[in-house]
Amino acid sequence: MSDDLALERIPPRDGVLRPAADVPEGSVESLLNDALRGPVEPLDLNSGHRSLLAALDEALRRGRADGDAVALLDAHRSAYTVYEGLLGHPLGIAAHERSSWLNAFRWKYEEAVLRADTGAIADRLPDRRDAMRPEFVRDWFLTEAKERTALDRRVETHLAERATVEQLALFIQADGYLNYRFYDALVLAQPHFMETVKHEISRHLWDECGEGERHRAHTLQFTRSLQTLGLSLPTVPPWEDWRPYAGHNLYFVLACNRRNHFKALGSLAMPELFDVDRDAAVVSGLERHGYGAERDFEFFHNHMEGDAEHGPEWLDGVILPIVEAEPEAGIELITGGALRMLAMRRYNEYLAALLDVTGTVSGTVSEQPA
Repeated sequence: MSDDLALERIPPRDGVLRPAADVPEGSVESLLNDALRGPVEPLDLNSGHRSLLAALDEALRRGRADGDAVALLDAHRSAYTVYEGLLGHPLGIAAHERSSWLNAFRWKYEEAVLRADTGAIADRLPDRRDAMRPEFVRDWFLTEAKERTALDRRVETHLAERATVEQLALFIQADGYLNYRFYDALVLAQPHFMETVKHEISRHLWDECGEGERHRAHTLQFTRSLQTLGLSLPTVPPWEDWRPYAGHNLYFVLACNRRNHFKALGSLAMPELFDVDRDAAVVSGLERHGYGAERDFEFFHNHMEGDAEHGPEWLDGVILPIVEAEPEAGIELITGGALRMLAMRRYNEYLAALLDVTGTVSGTVSEQPA
């Protein structure tokens, strides 16, 4: 294999299914894997598919009603497998994408997640009439993105001032899966609504691709960051927690449904605005251990600088033009932003437990997503 090809992250042909021995019998994941390994035809539901959908319903119910973290992990990890199938190797399990059972699975999962999470953020949403004004929407995004909870601050301070090299490596590896998929989330947000918006998203895609210079592509920058620490990404994420799966899946819950297009665009705005401080914290932590961030971890160094520009550009080039053209989209954009902030705060809870940040309790379940 050439050195250039070794840097490429090609999706595994067999998808991201865990070995059967690692999957609890009767779980959503086990029933899903059976369905994915089965024939593509016929498209109609069979008894195995119905058992899968019933298991998903039950896991989502237990997550919502009982705060069952095991059930939530089963549901969200299984949904991750589905989205990776849709976005993965073209000769792999994406062949099921038109099967009735797969679309029924997605519908049940997506409706449950959006219903519960929209309820969880209801108190963060403004009056719809206010959300019809572009200036109000811009101010709302900036204010929400700048807000830091006590836990947000503890995680960032820990990364910058106290995290060991091993903890920084854990953070970087855990964060990797979305960094490889962020380009895809942007692409899925690209279908036309208006030319101004399409132009701005295209600029962001061009930046993700390294502005035409292959070695500067963000995914390859991240691969080099992993290599600097002697790391790679396992085929299946090492997340034994529902929250990172839920946050990752949210991009595709929104982007894979045209009726959620404006929510998807609002959701994409938030990392550009919120993540600048976290990237700076990671850079500080790495430099504290003797690394040259600009040389050894260009992904984080460049994002620390680039996102400071990307956030305002996304607001001015995507959010505001949409509200000016279609005022009723304002509340949709804001809802997407609030959903992303909820997901990012849950992810901070996960990070606090993973990194043993002082003042957190491992395994705490926040507002449930289903």
